[in-house]
Amino acid sequence: MITIRPYQDKDRDNVRIVCMQTADFPNDTEPGPQHTKLLTTYCDYYIERQPQHCFVAANEQDEAVGYILCAPEYWAYRKEYLRDYAPRSKALRFVQRFECVAAAKMPRLFCKRYPAHLHIDILDAYQRMGVGHRLMDALTTQLRDMGVPAVMLGVSPANKKGRSFYKKYGFHKVRRLPFTLVLGLKL
Repeated sequence: MITIRPYQDKDRDNVRIVCMQTADFPNDTEPGPQHTKLLTTYCDYYIERQPQHCFVAANEQDEAVGYILCAPEYWAYRKEYLRDYAPRSKALRFVQRFECVAAAKMPRLFCKRYPAHLHIDILDAYQRMGVGHRLMDALTTQLRDMGVPAVMLGVSPANKKGRSFYKKYGFHKVRRLPFTLVLGLKL
């Protein structure tokens, strides 16, 4: 039985593990220097600065096995991220530092129509069980209640499974960028 609930401080380590294991580090459970870009860009800001807009999918042991993280207002996110989180990438190679900053700046192209943006990840063993849909429902209900008109996300064009899920949920193509397909959902 999977429960969808608001993020709690006790979820931090498991959320970070899910982030690593659903990206390029499927066997990693301890963050190292190679994880700096990934965790800085797609995880830590949200759970540290916007935890009230984060939800987890928890297993029977109440451990996070999936999550949805969101910043409902782009310009506030950008200011804090560039000031407090992008500097964490100083030890990285130039290209990785550039990617950390570029990921924070990309939503500005679409933030007038889609002021919120999200990241969602679920461990493979818990996919295709309705968990993603339930996570999306929790977040989109919260965003609607806040009066947020729309949300966006970026997905790799090669991620066919993810693209199919987003399409079924109602997301539409906003724009294709060189390495990212930007999708939006009107709320």
